[in-house]
Order: sequence, then structure tokens, then C-alpha cells
Amino acid sequence: LSRGPRFRLSAQQIRDQALFLSGLLVEQIGGEPVKPYQPAGVWLDLTLGKIKYEQDHGDALYRRSLYIFWRRSVGPTMLFDVPARQVCTVKQARTNTPLHALTLMNDIAFVEAARKMAERILKNGGETDSERIVHAFRVATARTPGEGERATLEKTLTKIRKNLAENPDAADQLLSVGESPIAEGIDRTEIAVYASLMNLILNLDEVLTKE
Repeated sequence: LSRGPRFRLSAQQIRDQALFLSGLLVEQIGGEPVKPYQPAGVWLDLTLGKIKYEQDHGDALYRRSLYIFWRRSVGPTMLFDVPARQVCTVKQARTNTPLHALTLMNDIAFVEAARKMAERILKNGGETDSERIVHAFRVATARTPGEGERATLEKTLTKIRKNLAENPDAADQLLSVGESPIAEGIDRTEIAVYASLMNLILNLDEVLTKE
């Protein structure tokens, strides 16, 4: 353990980790393949419009990535760096490209996970912004943030809160992502504010890497 190599987690591990931290992960073992969120029309060109992707709903959206349905010619869009299924691949490649950040900050599954993680932090992370930030950071990275890190996150949270207060439509749009219901008894704007911060924390290199 003291000498294990440091490497970026696979796309499957990153997705499962985000679902776990958000409380959405369904840990059922076995069963049929599932079809989670995917942009419309991904299958159309390669199937000449004959096969349509029928998204699942409910718990099926939050099963482990191991159970996601694959077409040989079209892999799940949220799983980057996966090998092509047309040929045998002995070892999956690990890379670091801007496409990762685009997926992790915009894909429905990750935005929804950030929202649900925000709800957990608002419920159980303490009463002040500082306490909640420390709790969220520790949950995601398994360590307490340094003073500089905490100050930066507090400053970022203040900026997000100001932006969303001036743009309530943006807050509503963020809260509408994903099919899981919004927690009751928590201010909706605060959920949106913390969801934006959780999205940032889930994208930290330390969270996406096996340290």
C-alpha cells in the first residue's frame, strides 16, 4: 500500500465513485444489463436508424457500470478511454484529455450525482459553510483540506451563491438534471449552490486518481 502506483481511475470507477458519494449507487448484484442516461441519437447513424436506444428509469439508472449495456460498435458515451469492442484489447489505456472534464462536468449522471451529494452535505455536513466544505472534501478525498484549500473553496462557494442569486433560472435548470427527486425541506437555491461546488470537488485530480 505504501508503494502502490498513482494512476487515474478508469471511467467505470469514476462513475461508480460519483454514484456512491451521492448516495445514488444501487449495489444490487447480478441481473439484466441496464441502459442509463445517454444523448439522443447516438445509435442512429451506426444502425441506419433501425435501432433506438431505450433508456431505463428508476434504480436501473444507478447500477454499477459493470452492468451497463454495450453495443459492439457504440460504447456507452459516459465511459471514456474504453477500448473498441470490435477487436480484443489486452490492457485498457489510461489517458488524460479535456474530454474527461467535459464529460464529468456536463454528463447527466455526474451533474445529478453532484446534486444528490449536495443534498447529503446540506443534511449531514454541519451548520456552516466551512463545516460543510470540510465534510464534503473529506468524504471525497479521505483527508481534511488545508487552510488554503478550504479558503479557496469558501471563496468559490460565495461566488457561486452570488451568481445563482442573480440567475435563478440557472439554478432551476441545474436542479432539473436527472430523474431522482429533489430532497424536501432544503432550500432549492442552496442545493443548486452546493451542487455546483460538489461538481467541482468531484472533478479534483485527487478524487479522480488512485493516490
